[in-house]
Amino acid sequence: MRIFKFITSMAVITLISLVYVHQQVELVKLSYAIEHKEKKIKDALDRKDALSYNIENLESPARLERVLSARKVDVAYPKRGNVFRFASTAYTAKQDQLRHIGVEKKINILGFLDFFSSRAEAQAREK
Repeated sequence: MRIFKFITSMAVITLISLVYVHQQVELVKLSYAIEHKEKKIKDALDRKDALSYNIENLESPARLERVLSARKVDVAYPKRGNVFRFASTAYTAKQDQLRHIGVEKKINILGFLDFFSSRAEAQAREK
């Protein structure tokens, strides 16, 4: 009887030890996964900052002037019929501004139902 209690207690202690070790291993795996995801987020944010800097730099009038003068490109004012005006691009307008003028993208709750219907497309008339 005494041997049975000893074996049972050793089995319980072993089982509790294995559960504890398993939890610690899972905790280490989870910490590695969190660290990996944080690194990916940091890299994505750094890339976003670099791309936004590049966009601002590419649109800089001073840079454009340097590039055009280096390539010896003659620039002349456009004729009246060659000028087109467009709305500001999405990356320059803030969400508050879009909300204020009512241009922000609306959430389409039933958008998945568009799969079952065809969309009408605008067609130009030829004269």
